[in-house]
Amino acid sequence: MNTALLSPSAGLLSGWAVRGGLTLAGWGLARAARRTDRDRLMRRLEARAAAEAALAERAALMKAAGVPMP
Repeated sequence: MNTALLSPSAGLLSGWAVRGGLTLAGWGLARAARRTDRDRLMRRLEARAAAEAALAERAALMKAAGVPMP
């Protein structure tokens, strides 16, 4: 027989392990929800499209003005 099972602190240690595991699992689920948030993804895509449009407009204005592109 294993004496660790009879130790009074074995229950305490296993309780901490279970609580720690549940906390870690909750953190992982919250992180996954943040990473797959559709609204956040759409805002990021819209911001990228706006930046690309602004860059293209700047390049067109510089080309029309005869300024050499870097």
